Amino acid sequence: MEINSVVEQPMKGRSAIQGLKPWHNKRTKKKKKKKDVCGLEWLPDAVVVSFLAQVSRLDLAALAIASKSHRSLVVSSELQDLRWQMSCAEQYLYVCLRIFPEPSARWFIFQPMQRTLKPLPMDLDHHGPKPASSFVRVCHSIYVIGGLVDGNPTSEVSFFNCFQHKWYLAPPMKMARACPSVSMMMTDSGCKIYVFGGCGVDFADSSTWAEVFDVSTQTWDFLPVATPQMPLSIRHSVVMVEEEEVYVVDEYGYNFSFSPSKCMFVARGKIDSMPGFIYRNDWCVIGTFLFCRGTRGRILWCLPYDLRWKEVKGLKDLKKWGSDITKLCISPAGKLVIFWKPHPPSMELHSTEISVSCVKRKRNRQEIWGKIEWSGAVFKHEPVTDSSYSFDVLYANYVYT
Repeated sequence: MEINSVVEQPMKGRSAIQGLKPWHNKRTKKKKKKKDVCGLEWLPDAVVVSFLAQVSRLDLAALAIASKSHRSLVVSSELQDLRWQMSCAEQYLYVCLRIFPEPSARWFIFQPMQRTLKPLPMDLDHHGPKPASSFVRVCHSIYVIGGLVDGNPTSEVSFFNCFQHKWYLAPPMKMARACPSVSMMMTDSGCKIYVFGGCGVDFADSSTWAEVFDVSTQTWDFLPVATPQMPLSIRHSVVMVEEEEVYVVDEYGYNFSFSPSKCMFVARGKIDSMPGFIYRNDWCVIGTFLFCRGTRGRILWCLPYDLRWKEVKGLKDLKKWGSDITKLCISPAGKLVIFWKPHPPSMELHSTEISVSCVKRKRNRQEIWGKIEWSGAVFKHEPVTDSSYSFDVLYANYVYT
């Protein structure tokens, strides 16, 4: 027998049992190659910021919790500005409650999924808005202007960054003011905050009665304005975006419009004599209609520069619930959002979302009808058995974040 024929035969017997196998049955172990990890940390910061700007606010919050290395980018001002420029910023409802007898106000953000108000962390270095302060929304911030300190007007200005959830001090006004009329408008030269009045009759000089704040340069300047009368005690104001005007009504019911380009107030007429005018607060605009909250659960509407107020129909449930509306604002979808406290008084705060539609009757008579889309309790204060506690809604509005 040839040697080659013997070698080619498979081994049997003891040799096979001892593990002696032919060469073609041997298994060679291959070394596993390590996969290259590719993450955000491998990309330039500019690319990462551009990517994160398109991520939702909730996902950004989750990323900040999960990754310490990206936390600084998530809260950076560059990311905030880029989200605003790319129209990727979302609007969330921020609410400020004054809970008596607690010394400081609390801030909340509305959670749309749970439909509850989530408390924001308290800033120990900032004691919240002062009595008689005015609020205005500017991009992703809420400015708190003026107020009373020990019974005296103050020139202090602060703002709450809704992206970072932090308070910052802004340059103070040139004049101390309490309950001033505050409006934000976009002009050709940038974002401006217009402040009228609030400085008292003794200081109602036309050269110091108004101030304007340039948000980009963070500077205040007096704004000499022409008014039909002085002092002009403004009770209500609302920004008419399409007309690029600030629409105001004084304590006597006369209405005026302010044009930043002309820097003057123009008299428009007198409001109707409908009872309860003093209780018409939280003026808001939807399309070409003006809305406000009235008494006994009523929501009113009118055409701007007309001010013949009428009641929004179809909201009998609000009266049935015995609601006392404390705040009204407009959602990004163009719906009315109200906060109300039920009767008898309790430590619960309810919210209701209402869609509105215009119906034309004979002789071009218009009616506004409301439909309740959702309603429920969004806040409950403990302990509910303590009758000494009460609360009020100081501010409620949607802010880009």
